Amino acid sequence: MATPALAAPAPPPPTSPFPTCPNLGYQMQSETGATSDLGYFDLSTSLFVPINGVGQSINAFGYSRSQKVFWGMRTNPANDTLVRIDSQGNTTDVGPLEYTPPFTATRTNTGTIDDQDRLIIHTQQPVNEVVVIDVDPTDGDVGEVISRTPLSRATNGMTFLRIGDWDFNPDDGLLYSVEMEGDTIRRLVSINPDTGVVTNVRDLSADLPDGNNYGAVYVEDVNGVIYVSNNDVDDLLADGKPGARSQTFGIYTKQNYQVIPYTPGDPLLINDGADCLVATDFGDAPDTYKTLNPNGGPGHIFSEVGDPNTTGGYDVNRKLRIGSLIDSDLDGIPSVGADGDNLNLPVNDEDGVGTTINTAAPSLTVPTTNTTGGAAVLAGWVDFNLSGTFDASERAVAAVPAAGGNVVLNWTPTTAAGASSYLRLRLYSGTDPLAADPQPTGAQFAVGGEIEDHRVNLVTDTLPITGTNIGDLVKAGVLLVVFGGLGFALGSGPATGHRRRPSPRPRPRSC
Repeated sequence: MATPALAAPAPPPPTSPFPTCPNLGYQMQSETGATSDLGYFDLSTSLFVPINGVGQSINAFGYSRSQKVFWGMRTNPANDTLVRIDSQGNTTDVGPLEYTPPFTATRTNTGTIDDQDRLIIHTQQPVNEVVVIDVDPTDGDVGEVISRTPLSRATNGMTFLRIGDWDFNPDDGLLYSVEMEGDTIRRLVSINPDTGVVTNVRDLSADLPDGNNYGAVYVEDVNGVIYVSNNDVDDLLADGKPGARSQTFGIYTKQNYQVIPYTPGDPLLINDGADCLVATDFGDAPDTYKTLNPNGGPGHIFSEVGDPNTTGGYDVNRKLRIGSLIDSDLDGIPSVGADGDNLNLPVNDEDGVGTTINTAAPSLTVPTTNTTGGAAVLAGWVDFNLSGTFDASERAVAAVPAAGGNVVLNWTPTTAAGASSYLRLRLYSGTDPLAADPQPTGAQFAVGGEIEDHRVNLVTDTLPITGTNIGDLVKAGVLLVVFGGLGFALGSGPATGHRRRPSPRPRPRSC
């Protein structure tokens, strides 16, 4: 019976590991038979940003969160050499996989790393199987083949499952990919890495276009969104025709598998994806307020994720939210109405507050959800002077109890009124160093909490009094609450907002 052999010695420490989970998608790209380039992949625009050439052809790679490096397979001239790749593309060959009889494969282009530091690859030939490889340097077995398991089926008319990449979902321990059958069928499938069972999850042929392949797959922790990169839409590149392109599609598994297409980009080479991608919330005010992450826009990693640099899943009961709802974004979604995050998915997570503010006594009651077991910090900024930025003097801060509930923000009175402006709210974990001095901008992610941007109406309590009761209400500063920045304030004219589709993010989403 075939048995694992003694593994190679653990490799030396990497030269340039990632400092933290980068919260990004990456790709290896190469021409046929050529060496590969490691690069950041902008999911929303299908833009590949090269980091460095790796000096060899590498595929079937994945990201280890505990080690903060990539592992993959060198595919030229053979497919059996395990390789470690750091953040700058420096490589360390570990050597051939350890298995008796020797492990051989002629097609290896699909890989990922699970939450046990195992590189899981798919071989197409000579056997359609899932191969699990130990890449944990702490156990002395790096490069050992833990298991080889035939897949339960192949694609109709083929000898192997026709997939270009897969990624591990810590929520259920399964691998997810897009299977292509002929030119007409694109289906989401799951694969059990321990049993090899392939399960049809959803036929997405009407939502995903035909193309050469879906060569990069990324699963976002907590929210369960599966991003798939389709290369060479309509096979134009393969046929030598103009107009070839690539495009990313988000499959929102918790929103009935709704498919969201992102901005197309240039056609890609042979490609494979890897990531440390966690559910993150961003703002949607105009970008003069620094909303896009590469422009200094803030983001909050979902509280359920905990520490994104560790493996072992997450806690779905650990919530820290403004209001009660939240959904993840690839980046900020700037819009005039500060409603880009409202409109991009069926879930409108900007459910925290009403947005008319009396400038003579600026105050806002914000409902919060906090099941983290610890205190939190809420900060808010209002652009009272209409400068297009949030200034330090426009900040209000309040403590959030461990039980959550309504929290009141109070600002310094001002004479500004009669205009439409913008509000930014940020909710931080009390243990986050960023909570000590909350800022309205900054590309470093807050770990936990949420961000909400709103368009607001600035009004004053010096409006005409037409009756005793109305006068008492006005003097008390009680005004109509207008949601979404649209409607009337007492005694004022209508406040209007305009909506447009958000522009795609040119991030990187760097920590």
